[in-house]
Amino acid sequence: MHWEMAKMKWKAKNGIPLSVCTFNIHGKEENDGTRLRAIAKRLSELKPDLCALQEVVVDGDKNTAERLAEMLEALTGEDYRVHFVESHLFYGRYPEGVAVVSRYSLREVGVIGLNDLGELSPLLPRHAAVSGVEVEGRRILFVSVHLDHHKNPLVRKLQVERLLEELESHYSGYTAVILAGDFNDTEDSPALRLLKENGFIDAYRACNDDPGYTFPAPSPSMRIDYILVKGGLEVLSAGRIMEEGLSDHFGVYALLRIRG
Repeated sequence: MHWEMAKMKWKAKNGIPLSVCTFNIHGKEENDGTRLRAIAKRLSELKPDLCALQEVVVDGDKNTAERLAEMLEALTGEDYRVHFVESHLFYGRYPEGVAVVSRYSLREVGVIGLNDLGELSPLLPRHAAVSGVEVEGRRILFVSVHLDHHKNPLVRKLQVERLLEELESHYSGYTAVILAGDFNDTEDSPALRLLKENGFIDAYRACNDDPGYTFPAPSPSMRIDYILVKGGLEVLSAGRIMEEGLSDHFGVYALLRIRG
């Protein structure tokens, strides 16, 4: 699908489209110059309004989300904003975290810590990057998430509980909420079930019956990357992206419609 053409046609007929995606970019690799350019080229073809990135690392004076945003600007002529939140060190050396890359101005940015879980603790410190944008008068909250890889699924369920509590307490005045990222869990897990019980819709599953595996690339056998939406949004289409071996994950995209 050519997103820009699809978005223009939909807007002319039915309202406000919003294109979003998520991708775990797998930290830092030796071929990052070539790899990041290939990721940026693929993103430029999609032209997402909002993109959630995980395993974003700081190398030198910039993080990889900022480098990708600069490449996207050069390829598309659009302006992109970045909200990066550091969580831990990648292989004990490079600061790593999650990021939001947005075509819209960031009206609000925040951080949600996912570490204070009582008796259980994640294997690595984790945070969610929260960004509020306004799209033609509608306030949209977009959150980049990377839950822990602990073998105990209760850790991720507790992280989701913490996430939901913080969203309710501090970010309740939005038309819609989008959670996007690497949840390190399957769709039947306690964490994903809890999100669905709280009104979040799995964008990929809303449009597809196939397994939609995203990890581990290049031959994935499980689906752990999601776009989850709640509130005044309708899912028009969703699918996988970045299937060219650019990471150990495939990405996910969704084309949404803002209601009202």
